[in-house]
Amino acid sequence: MRQPDGTFNTVDTLGISGNDVFEIAFDTLRMISFIPLEGELPVVHAIVGPQTKHLHINRQGYIRGDRENNWLATQRKMQLDLLRFIDSLDVIKETYIDSSTFNGLKALDSAFFTYADVYRGRIVDSIMKAPALLSNLMAIYHRIGNKPVIDYMVDRDALSNMADALDSAYAGSADVAAFRLWVNEFEETYQFTLIVEEAAEKFIPGHPFPELTLETPQGALTNIPKMSLDNQVIAIWASWCAPCRTELKGYAKSNDINNWMFLSLDGLPQQRSPLGEWYEAIVVDELKGTHLSDLGGSRSIIIQSLGLRELPVYFKVIDGIITQRVTSLKELKL
Repeated sequence: MRQPDGTFNTVDTLGISGNDVFEIAFDTLRMISFIPLEGELPVVHAIVGPQTKHLHINRQGYIRGDRENNWLATQRKMQLDLLRFIDSLDVIKETYIDSSTFNGLKALDSAFFTYADVYRGRIVDSIMKAPALLSNLMAIYHRIGNKPVIDYMVDRDALSNMADALDSAYAGSADVAAFRLWVNEFEETYQFTLIVEEAAEKFIPGHPFPELTLETPQGALTNIPKMSLDNQVIAIWASWCAPCRTELKGYAKSNDINNWMFLSLDGLPQQRSPLGEWYEAIVVDELKGTHLSDLGGSRSIIIQSLGLRELPVYFKVIDGIITQRVTSLKELKL
């Protein structure tokens, strides 16, 4: 079962063999998952609450009994049908490997995109028309290839409305609390993206370089006041950015970068030791100059303040004003 923080725990272990009957009860609507401990039985999800009567699960993993669980079964069938459809297209595409004509490939791609659009439309329709269905929570797990069917940036209003409807209908449900947490996290990312996009349009040549307060690798707090930089090159990089390191390391071997300022975007969750990796990269790549960061990773104030969408990025600042903003040292005019 899902907990309010989005994690799962095991409630009980059941030994089930054909036609068994068992009883489960909750004081509010919950989603539970039956996970086989052995064999090839499928994972089965069920919606159970005070008003749930009788549910039936067949050996193929389809559950039926009421509106919530019937929609779960339909979603499962949609997923399996989609996989079979994609496999059938792949079989046809394999016949083109040694062919000199590829006229049919465009038709195959068109068929896939049409199917994908209809699939997505059905999921979105349910979220919009019946936002209080707890079984709609499965929508966030649907994939077409590696791409999620539901995109928060596109479906933000529908998902927000769904969260409100579920909060109102099942305020005590841990599943609803976990979904609200998911929505809030994506909303935070959405708002952060808006700030980054606004900054990307603002901090271009002709605009003042923004004020920043960051730390050195040794932990010393350093403030960069607005309009304080003069004839300064600022390189935005990270120890995990291979193109950044390759370009900077090669440039440093034959050019003086002692007066440069390096702002690092280290601090990604997957980094085991952001500070250590940042400092090691500085030493190994022999990058002189001033090094600063907040170790905020993808949520760094550097990204937010400068509107960064890619790495590396280089700024030339004269008398506090940005005169160049480029993505390659070859483009930088010193």
